[in-house]
Amino acid sequence: MLQPGISIVICTYNGTSRLSQTLKALAELDVTSVPSVELVLVDNASTDNTTSFVQSHWEMLGSPYPLTILQETNPGKIHAQNLGLSQIKHSYALICDDDNALFPDYLLKGHELLSSHSQIGALGGRGIVQSEVPIPDWFESMAYMYACAPQAERTGDVRPTRNVIYGAGMFLNMTAYRQALQKGFTFLLPSRTGTSVVTGAEDGEICWWLRFSGYEIWYGEELTFYHHILPSRLTDEYHTKLLTMFRVGYPIGKLYLRIFNGELNKPIRFFWQKELVYTLISFLKLPFQRIPEKYLEYKRCWVQMMYFLRHGKTYNEAYRKLLKIYLSLNHD
Repeated sequence: MLQPGISIVICTYNGTSRLSQTLKALAELDVTSVPSVELVLVDNASTDNTTSFVQSHWEMLGSPYPLTILQETNPGKIHAQNLGLSQIKHSYALICDDDNALFPDYLLKGHELLSSHSQIGALGGRGIVQSEVPIPDWFESMAYMYACAPQAERTGDVRPTRNVIYGAGMFLNMTAYRQALQKGFTFLLPSRTGTSVVTGAEDGEICWWLRFSGYEIWYGEELTFYHHILPSRLTDEYHTKLLTMFRVGYPIGKLYLRIFNGELNKPIRFFWQKELVYTLISFLKLPFQRIPEKYLEYKRCWVQMMYFLRHGKTYNEAYRKLLKIYLSLNHD
């Protein structure tokens, strides 16, 4: 039985070098009107004594609310986050990355919005970039992918600007989240593992589960936090890799959207083969188009074609499963 309040969930891999600022900010949160608060940290196969560091540092900060540390030995944020969310006791969860520093009123304002709007399935804020090195010129155009940008023009549902929100600083309505799991939703895309960049798409998929279930995805313009970006993540190489990896998830993300919009409402024969052909046609048209970052578009098309060739059967299965869930939800 979920209790009123907020559970803050941090998933970390070798986070001792990053967590000091994060924990200090959490200890300084204003929780005066929040019924109850707990901190749940999931140590995801760390090898740098993360657990003992967090325990001692939280005690040094005065242990302002209860701390629970869980161990997830299976690498990957999805596994760590699943464990954390399965163990919390409150009606709302807050996903806080190990390089985030929430503003003092983050919990208070988030709880006010969630308590006043029962239709919210997920609620996000705005990250503000922090770094000890100069911010590259290209960063502004990529800020959303780094969880360092507004997610809508004002407080409210993020549509039509976008359909999902980034996971850093994201509140979850746990009743809605658990209902989605009971309906059969599972992750279709790979997660970040250790220091790798895969898709980081688990948060977007959760947002789609909640939209399918009839909930809204909101942005709160007064919810702000610092996001400390390591120098290694501000290189041109990482920039290119991040763009490519986000586009790896494009086929599945587009699948959610097309089903949600009613464009796909019955099984289609040779579905992945047709998607492959459409991508190939886009690839062949690129030499004749004037578009920015054409190289990345070539790479996106190539990655998608390889995806369909390697995972075509899985893609068809994902389509049928999502469609079945969506139709069941909309015919209950």
